[in-house]
Amino acid sequence: MGGPPRARVPGRAVGHDATCRHASGGGTELGTQEAVNALMRDGARACTDCDTTAVLVPALPTMSGHA
Repeated sequence: MGGPPRARVPGRAVGHDATCRHASGGGTELGTQEAVNALMRDGARACTDCDTTAVLVPALPTMSGHA
C-alpha cells in the first residue's frame, strides 16, 4: 500500500463500515437504505477493506451498473 494517499475528490463518496480504519471520521452515519442510495450516485464506491462491499453491493439494483 505504498505511494501517496489519494486526494479527496468532491462528490466521490466512499462508503465504510462504522469501525473501518479507513473511515475519515468526518462523514455522516447512514441507515441501510440511505447507504444504498448513496452508493448509487455517480462516482460513489464501497470500501473493499471492510464489510460495506459484502453487505451493501448485493442490495444495489442490477440496472444501475453497480452489481
